[in-house]
Amino acid sequence: MKMGNDILIEMKSVKKIYDLGNVKVFALKNVNLKVKKGEHISIMGPSGSGKTTLLNIIGCLDKPTEGEYYLDGIDVKNLNDDELSEIRNKKIGFVFQNYNLIPQLNVIENISLPLIYRGLDEEEIIEKAKYYANLVGLGDRMYHRPTELSGGQQQRVAIARALVNEPLIILGDEPTGNLDTKTGKEIMEIFKKLNEMGRTVIIITHDSKVAEYGQRIVKILDGEIIDEK
Repeated sequence: MKMGNDILIEMKSVKKIYDLGNVKVFALKNVNLKVKKGEHISIMGPSGSGKTTLLNIIGCLDKPTEGEYYLDGIDVKNLNDDELSEIRNKKIGFVFQNYNLIPQLNVIENISLPLIYRGLDEEEIIEKAKYYANLVGLGDRMYHRPTELSGGQQQRVAIARALVNEPLIILGDEPTGNLDTKTGKEIMEIFKKLNEMGRTVIIITHDSKVAEYGQRIVKILDGEIIDEK
Protein backbone atom coordinates (compact mmCIF):
# COMPACT_ATOMS: atom_id res chain seq x y z
CA MET A 1 0.00 0.00 0.00
CA LYS A 2 1.27 3.47 -0.88
CA MET A 3 0.85 6.28 1.61
CA GLY A 4 1.61 9.96 1.22
CA ASN A 5 5.09 10.73 2.46
CA ASP A 6 3.70 13.00 5.15
CA ILE A 7 1.32 10.39 6.63
CA LEU A 8 2.96 8.64 9.59
CA ILE A 9 -0.05 6.76 10.99
CA GLU A 10 -3.03 5.42 9.07
CA MET A 11 -5.83 3.32 10.53
CA LYS A 12 -8.58 1.94 8.33
CA SER A 13 -11.73 0.37 9.83
CA VAL A 14 -9.80 -0.77 12.92
CA LYS A 15 -11.69 -2.93 15.41
CA LYS A 16 -10.47 -4.39 18.67
CA ILE A 17 -12.61 -7.17 20.08
CA TYR A 18 -11.93 -8.91 23.39
CA ASP A 19 -13.43 -12.39 23.61
CA LEU A 20 -14.49 -12.97 27.23
CA GLY A 21 -15.97 -16.44 26.96
CA ASN A 22 -19.62 -15.94 26.04
CA VAL A 23 -19.26 -12.18 25.74
CA LYS A 24 -17.49 -10.15 23.06
CA VAL A 25 -16.40 -6.67 24.06
CA PHE A 26 -15.92 -4.21 21.20
CA ALA A 27 -13.23 -1.89 22.57
CA LEU A 28 -12.78 -0.18 19.19
CA LYS A 29 -15.30 -0.06 16.34
CA ASN A 30 -14.36 0.98 12.80
CA VAL A 31 -11.73 3.54 13.78
CA ASN A 32 -10.32 5.55 10.87
CA LEU A 33 -7.45 7.87 11.72
CA LYS A 34 -4.58 9.58 9.92
CA VAL A 35 -1.72 11.39 11.63
CA LYS A 36 0.84 13.39 9.67
CA LYS A 37 4.53 13.55 10.51
CA GLY A 38 5.17 16.43 12.90
CA GLU A 39 1.56 16.71 14.10
CA HIS A 40 0.57 17.16 17.74
CA ILE A 41 -2.80 15.54 18.35
CA SER A 42 -4.86 14.98 21.48
CA ILE A 43 -7.13 11.97 21.90
CA MET A 44 -9.91 12.72 24.38
CA GLY A 45 -12.52 10.51 25.93
CA PRO A 46 -13.97 9.43 29.28
CA SER A 47 -12.83 6.34 31.16
CA GLY A 48 -13.77 3.19 29.22
CA SER A 49 -14.12 5.02 25.89
CA GLY A 50 -11.39 2.99 24.18
CA LYS A 51 -8.67 5.65 24.16
CA THR A 52 -6.08 3.48 25.94
CA THR A 53 -6.84 0.57 23.59
CA LEU A 54 -6.31 2.97 20.69
CA LEU A 55 -3.01 4.15 22.19
CA ASN A 56 -1.86 0.54 22.66
CA ILE A 57 -2.49 -0.19 18.99
CA ILE A 58 -0.82 3.03 17.83
CA GLY A 59 2.15 2.13 20.06
CA CYS A 60 2.37 -1.47 18.76
CA LEU A 61 1.66 -2.86 22.24
CA ASP A 62 -1.38 -4.56 20.72
CA LYS A 63 -2.72 -5.38 17.26
CA PRO A 64 -6.17 -4.78 15.73
CA THR A 65 -8.62 -7.68 15.60
CA GLU A 66 -9.83 -6.37 12.24
CA GLY A 67 -8.87 -3.54 9.92
CA GLU A 68 -5.55 -2.12 8.79
CA TYR A 69 -2.88 -0.15 10.64
CA TYR A 70 0.14 1.31 8.89
CA LEU A 71 2.95 2.96 10.85
CA ASP A 72 5.50 4.79 8.74
CA GLY A 73 4.40 2.66 5.78
CA ILE A 74 4.67 -0.66 7.66
CA ASP A 75 1.64 -2.98 7.90
CA VAL A 76 1.64 -3.62 11.65
CA LYS A 77 -0.91 -6.43 11.61
CA ASN A 78 1.49 -8.82 9.88
CA LEU A 79 4.40 -8.32 12.28
CA ASN A 80 5.47 -10.91 14.86
CA ASP A 81 6.27 -10.06 18.50
CA ASP A 82 9.98 -9.51 17.87
CA GLU A 83 9.28 -7.17 14.96
CA LEU A 84 6.72 -5.24 17.05
CA SER A 85 9.27 -4.94 19.85
CA GLU A 86 11.86 -3.56 17.42
CA ILE A 87 9.41 -0.96 16.11
CA ARG A 88 8.53 0.13 19.65
CA ASN A 89 12.20 0.49 20.50
CA LYS A 90 13.17 2.45 17.38
CA LYS A 91 10.11 4.46 16.40
CA ILE A 92 8.04 5.09 19.56
CA GLY A 93 8.71 6.77 22.90
CA PHE A 94 6.18 6.16 25.68
CA VAL A 95 5.33 8.49 28.58
CA PHE A 96 2.92 7.07 31.17
CA GLN A 97 0.87 8.62 33.96
CA ASN A 98 2.81 6.71 36.64
CA TYR A 99 6.31 7.51 35.24
CA ASN A 100 7.41 3.82 35.40
CA LEU A 101 10.90 4.69 36.62
CA ILE A 102 13.18 2.16 38.32
CA PRO A 103 13.64 3.42 41.91
CA GLN A 104 17.13 1.91 42.37
CA LEU A 105 18.51 3.81 39.36
CA ASN A 106 19.41 7.49 39.18
CA VAL A 107 18.17 9.91 36.50
CA ILE A 108 20.94 9.16 33.99
CA GLU A 109 20.58 5.40 34.47
CA ASN A 110 16.80 5.53 33.99
CA ILE A 111 17.14 7.62 30.83
CA SER A 112 19.83 5.25 29.52
CA LEU A 113 17.75 2.07 29.64
CA PRO A 114 16.46 2.06 26.03
CA LEU A 115 20.02 2.62 24.77
CA ILE A 116 21.41 -0.30 26.78
CA TYR A 117 18.96 -2.59 24.97
CA ARG A 118 20.40 -1.33 21.68
CA GLY A 119 23.92 -2.31 22.71
CA LEU A 120 25.59 1.10 22.33
CA ASP A 121 28.92 1.68 24.05
CA GLU A 122 28.88 3.20 27.53
CA GLU A 123 30.41 6.55 26.61
CA GLU A 124 27.82 7.18 23.89
CA ILE A 125 24.99 6.10 26.20
CA ILE A 126 26.05 8.51 28.98
CA GLU A 127 26.53 11.37 26.50
CA LYS A 128 23.04 10.91 25.01
CA ALA A 129 21.40 10.51 28.43
CA LYS A 130 23.03 13.72 29.69
CA TYR A 131 21.92 15.60 26.58
CA TYR A 132 18.27 14.63 27.10
CA ALA A 133 18.44 15.22 30.85
CA ASN A 134 19.52 18.79 30.07
CA LEU A 135 16.87 19.14 27.35
CA VAL A 136 14.07 18.51 29.87
CA GLY A 137 15.64 20.74 32.53
CA LEU A 138 17.22 18.13 34.80
CA GLY A 139 20.87 19.08 34.38
CA ASP A 140 21.24 19.59 38.14
CA ARG A 141 19.42 16.36 39.07
CA MET A 142 21.28 13.78 36.96
CA TYR A 143 22.48 11.63 39.85
CA HIS A 144 19.33 11.78 41.99
CA ARG A 145 17.06 8.76 42.33
CA PRO A 146 13.30 8.98 41.67
CA THR A 147 12.48 9.14 45.40
CA GLU A 148 14.53 12.34 45.59
CA LEU A 149 12.53 14.01 42.81
CA SER A 150 9.14 15.71 42.64
CA GLY A 151 6.37 14.26 40.49
CA GLY A 152 7.07 16.80 37.76
CA GLN A 153 10.78 15.98 37.80
CA GLN A 154 10.02 12.26 37.59
CA GLN A 155 7.82 12.86 34.55
CA ARG A 156 10.66 14.86 32.96
CA VAL A 157 12.89 11.79 33.44
CA ALA A 158 10.23 9.67 31.74
CA ILE A 159 10.06 12.11 28.82
CA ALA A 160 13.86 12.12 28.45
CA ARG A 161 13.85 8.30 28.51
CA ALA A 162 11.16 8.31 25.78
CA LEU A 163 13.30 10.66 23.68
CA VAL A 164 16.71 9.07 24.05
CA ASN A 165 16.22 6.66 21.12
CA GLU A 166 15.15 9.63 18.98
CA PRO A 167 11.81 8.05 18.02
CA LEU A 168 9.43 9.29 15.34
CA ILE A 169 6.49 9.41 17.76
CA ILE A 170 6.06 10.38 21.40
CA LEU A 171 2.96 8.79 22.98
CA GLY A 172 1.69 10.19 26.27
CA ASP A 173 -0.94 8.26 28.24
CA GLU A 174 -2.49 10.81 30.66
CA PRO A 175 1.03 12.25 31.23
CA THR A 176 -0.24 15.00 33.55
CA GLY A 177 -2.72 12.78 35.43
CA ASN A 178 -0.71 12.64 38.67
CA LEU A 179 0.49 16.25 38.60
CA ASP A 180 -0.87 19.52 39.95
CA THR A 181 -2.10 22.11 37.44
CA LYS A 182 1.08 24.21 37.39
CA THR A 183 3.40 21.20 36.96
CA GLY A 184 1.07 19.68 34.36
CA LYS A 185 1.32 22.88 32.35
CA GLU A 186 5.13 22.76 32.52
CA ILE A 187 5.09 19.16 31.24
CA MET A 188 2.76 20.08 28.37
CA GLU A 189 5.07 22.96 27.43
CA ILE A 190 7.86 20.37 27.08
CA PHE A 191 5.68 18.31 24.72
CA LYS A 192 4.91 21.49 22.77
CA LYS A 193 8.63 22.26 22.48
CA LEU A 194 9.36 18.70 21.32
CA ASN A 195 6.67 19.03 18.66
CA GLU A 196 8.21 22.31 17.49
CA MET A 197 11.51 20.41 17.16
CA GLY A 198 9.80 18.05 14.70
CA ARG A 199 8.54 15.17 16.86
CA THR A 200 5.08 13.74 16.25
CA VAL A 201 3.24 13.94 19.59
CA ILE A 202 0.06 12.02 20.50
CA ILE A 203 -1.43 12.64 23.94
CA ILE A 204 -4.28 10.66 25.50
CA THR A 205 -6.18 12.75 28.04
CA HIS A 206 -9.56 13.41 29.61
CA ASP A 207 -8.49 17.00 30.50
CA SER A 208 -9.69 19.63 28.02
CA LYS A 209 -6.89 22.06 29.01
CA VAL A 210 -4.27 19.41 28.18
CA ALA A 211 -6.10 18.56 24.93
CA GLU A 212 -5.96 22.19 23.82
CA TYR A 213 -2.20 21.90 23.34
CA GLY A 214 -2.87 19.65 20.35
CA GLN A 215 -3.21 21.03 16.84
CA ARG A 216 -6.11 18.61 16.48
CA ILE A 217 -8.44 17.04 19.05
CA VAL A 218 -9.83 13.56 18.33
CA LYS A 219 -12.79 12.62 20.54
CA ILE A 220 -13.56 8.97 21.19
CA LEU A 221 -16.65 7.48 22.87
CA ASP A 222 -17.71 3.84 23.19
CA GLY A 223 -14.88 2.76 20.91
CA GLU A 224 -15.73 5.14 18.06
CA ILE A 225 -14.25 8.45 16.94
CA ILE A 226 -17.16 10.86 17.25
CA ASP A 227 -15.45 14.15 16.46
CA GLU A 228 -12.23 15.59 15.04
CA LYS A 229 -11.34 19.27 14.92
